[in-house]
Amino acid sequence: MIQTRVMRHLKVLSSEIGVRPIGAISNHEASSYIENIFKSSGINIETQQFEIPCWENIEASLTIYGHLRKVTSNIFSPSVDVTAEVVPLCTIDELASSQLDGKIAVLYGELAKENFTAKGFTIYNPEHHKQIIHLLEQKNPAAVITVNLHTHTDLPLISDWDFGIPSVTISPEDALLLIGTNAPPSVHLKIHSKRTLGHTKNVIGRKEGSRNEKIIMSAHYDSVFGSPGAFDNASGVAVLLTLVEELSQRGFKTGFEFVAFGSEEYLGIGDRVYINKHKDELRAAIAALNFDGVGQILGTNTVTLMAGSSQLEDELRRIKSSFPSVHWTNPWYDSNHFTFFSNGVPSIPIRSTGVTDLIHTKNDEWHWISPSKLAEVVTLAIQMIEMLQDKRVDWSREAKS
Repeated sequence: MIQTRVMRHLKVLSSEIGVRPIGAISNHEASSYIENIFKSSGINIETQQFEIPCWENIEASLTIYGHLRKVTSNIFSPSVDVTAEVVPLCTIDELASSQLDGKIAVLYGELAKENFTAKGFTIYNPEHHKQIIHLLEQKNPAAVITVNLHTHTDLPLISDWDFGIPSVTISPEDALLLIGTNAPPSVHLKIHSKRTLGHTKNVIGRKEGSRNEKIIMSAHYDSVFGSPGAFDNASGVAVLLTLVEELSQRGFKTGFEFVAFGSEEYLGIGDRVYINKHKDELRAAIAALNFDGVGQILGTNTVTLMAGSSQLEDELRRIKSSFPSVHWTNPWYDSNHFTFFSNGVPSIPIRSTGVTDLIHTKNDEWHWISPSKLAEVVTLAIQMIEMLQDKRVDWSREAKS
């Protein structure tokens, strides 16, 4: 039964293996699990191993007026042990006019209203993010404290291997002690972390068809540091693995390529490795389906089309009409399907709405996921694949202007 199998994959990845950040042993355990499912389904396997930053947070603390507070190291932060004056800053103009050498910069307000984009992320990197990071590096503070503006939350706002200033994130409640009316003249910040280089891999499975054309299916198996990543994205991988099991036992005209990406959460490194080797082969792809964050109990599965022809959209909408609980949504960009549609492959991203503050948190566990909604995505994908069996590449692709 599809529901049983897809939930088994979900629980193995998010509960038995658990948190799967790049470079961690659990990340390797997840890739091995995926390889084993591919092998047992009898499909050909390619692995692409590549170097990535590896980081371990051992402890982080902030001492204010002699009181020790546990804080959250920003991802990839180097170690530090410093006592210094704190300088609260809430605008770029204030940051630009500040003197920070040897001090601890505290970013709040406009400077901390959203997670910072890593310097090396080229797809999306807002100008004000680049300006803030550039100014911090120019001003050379001893450390940076970012304030998460959600109450009772200290989820990290920075995740950047290339940002070399030690940094932590604190909750708004702790921030009141730093920048309130009785703000301390100095604090003691300690971060103990390990930064090394490690590796992860893309796992690619292929099944040949009687035609040269192929259909690509993808999902990323890494999670962020500290999150079991059931919704993001053990759910998508569970769907991918169930499709491998289903499709490998059937006779289809098209070939299939199943891609489990190993580093989507940090800079999309896995996507770059894949495209560097296989870009020319995308000319044979009729379509690419990507699964990222699907099946929430309290959510709605959604589907859309990017870089596809009007006739392909008509067919997809016709199929979707048989799934009244699925919503046709607007195109979106922040997942592995970017790799495909940006290279001209008609791309069908499938995800779901739902409880939004689960993502990238320790609360992203399997009990938020619906077996029937995961099975719904599997069934929807199979019907789309069946529709594509007699279609050609020039039929599915967006007309060139």
